[in-house]
Amino acid sequence: MATEERKAAFAKEAVELTKVQLRRKLPVLAEALLVPGTGWTDRGSGIDMRIVWWNVQEVLLLFEKGTKYLERQYLHMLLHGLYLHGLRTYICSERIWWLACDVMTEYRIDRMNVPGFLRPVPAERSWWYRKLKEEKVPFQERQIVRWAETLSKEMLLKLEACFQRDDHTWWREKAPVSASKITREEKQHRAEQAGQTAEAVHRWRTVFEQMDILQEEHKRQAGGSAGVRTEQIILQKEQGYDYQQFLKQFAVEQEELSLDLDNFDLIPYDYSRRMYERLVLLEPLEYRSMRRLQEFVIAIDTSGSCSGEVVRRFLKETWEIFQEKENFFRDMQIHLIQCDCMVQEHVCVTSEEEWEAYLEQMTVKGHGDTDFTPVFRLVDRLIQEKELKNLKGLLYFTDGDGIYPDRKPDYDTAFVFLNEELRKGRAPDWALTLTLEGTDI
Repeated sequence: MATEERKAAFAKEAVELTKVQLRRKLPVLAEALLVPGTGWTDRGSGIDMRIVWWNVQEVLLLFEKGTKYLERQYLHMLLHGLYLHGLRTYICSERIWWLACDVMTEYRIDRMNVPGFLRPVPAERSWWYRKLKEEKVPFQERQIVRWAETLSKEMLLKLEACFQRDDHTWWREKAPVSASKITREEKQHRAEQAGQTAEAVHRWRTVFEQMDILQEEHKRQAGGSAGVRTEQIILQKEQGYDYQQFLKQFAVEQEELSLDLDNFDLIPYDYSRRMYERLVLLEPLEYRSMRRLQEFVIAIDTSGSCSGEVVRRFLKETWEIFQEKENFFRDMQIHLIQCDCMVQEHVCVTSEEEWEAYLEQMTVKGHGDTDFTPVFRLVDRLIQEKELKNLKGLLYFTDGDGIYPDRKPDYDTAFVFLNEELRKGRAPDWALTLTLEGTDI
């Protein structure tokens, strides 16, 4: 066997051994290890969300330094997959986004109570973590982006030297090509790749959502034997994704005009293809049952703690989720209510244009003491007057310090806090609560 072939064979064995070791050390990640395939490349090692690509020389160098280095590299790329870093949208430079993803990935690994992953945490990474905490930067990708954009070129280079591990060019989409220049084979290949990516995304999300269950199961099994140490796995859900899941609790089921291709009848289609030359019979259903948000109330506490900038930020995050067409019906209604100890403003938004116009000219009104009950009285009146016909939820953005209603309303209510620093009061037991971002996530 030639030298290069021997190196390649040894590298493959090293990667397989690393997978076994990771599965043993982190049983709750066993399913995640099954999601991506394994590929080999002359480029730098990285993950494209479907395949973990390895460079033979890199694998051999890491393995020579010690198995823990290869294990950490594998885990780093695996977390990129779990958080869908290569597919998420961002409004910053490519370099800044990649760097923010690397910082958060290394931070999550460093918080795992697992021996062998270069513990204790090296002094250089600890220094950066302390700097982030001192500057009160929440440990989330989007917040790291905002912070990194303020750094000098020299500081960015130091940050990259400390946290970069893999090649992120695998995340880039293919450059657009004129349709006339794409061959049929290329179109088919791209369609297959798109299908594989969609399947991988579904599998990543499924594994991510099951992570809490798997962790509890692992703890219970480990607790069955005296003296067995349970390792802690830190997999914090992202602000946007977790908030989206949270909002889905308020969705309703309704039929909407849409082609229901899931229930597409193949019989007339197949018959027409066999019997006619230029006639195809299609019979898709015109309506489809969907669970989406339809009516929604967003109340904003306009007491002193909730400044205009904080409120705009909350509304912007919320609208980013509403903008996705699978989240809201076409005939949507969003009621925006500003209130301190009395209702200061009530606006009903039914389109993206109205929302953007409101956000552009919005001023926070009130700044008095906080009483939550006027909002609930207003919503109850809107329901009685049939202005709200199918309300499932009310979202109240607040610091939590105020007078709460005595009884639970007929619709679900969630009190939302921007972060733990703003949170002052305790919501009633019947209410849902959510903190959008923490100072130490």
